[in-house]
Amino acid sequence: MLAINTGFKSIAANRSKVYAYLADINNLKSLMPDRVEGWSSDTDSCSFAIKGMAQIEMKVRERLPEGKIILESFGKSPFPFTLEAELREAGNATEVALLFNGEMNAFMKMMAEGPLTNFFGMLIEKLPEQFA
Repeated sequence: MLAINTGFKSIAANRSKVYAYLADINNLKSLMPDRVEGWSSDTDSCSFAIKGMAQIEMKVRERLPEGKIILESFGKSPFPFTLEAELREAGNATEVALLFNGEMNAFMKMMAEGPLTNFFGMLIEKLPEQFA
């Protein structure tokens, strides 16, 4: 099992606005790095590849209004995983953390931990820019 927690990042927008943005999976494309190719999405799911890595497919498992959005892998993804966006109010801002849990063997974990930690770190760093 590989668990990655980005920690909370502050965003200068109210929680309902941030939740609405994250709840529409089409919006995730704006957070993706340049290495992403073959992006395809709708409101509830997406599919993409990261250059040199596997095809990733994920869909919404659950939306808990203004508190949490849970995505899960499906289709061609190389291993089962969940990705949660947790939101909490912080005055006039919103704090968001990404929590990734992937089921993989020890070898795959060793290979994937660094790149995935960097990938989710990049996503959480780009998120505030969407509300600037």
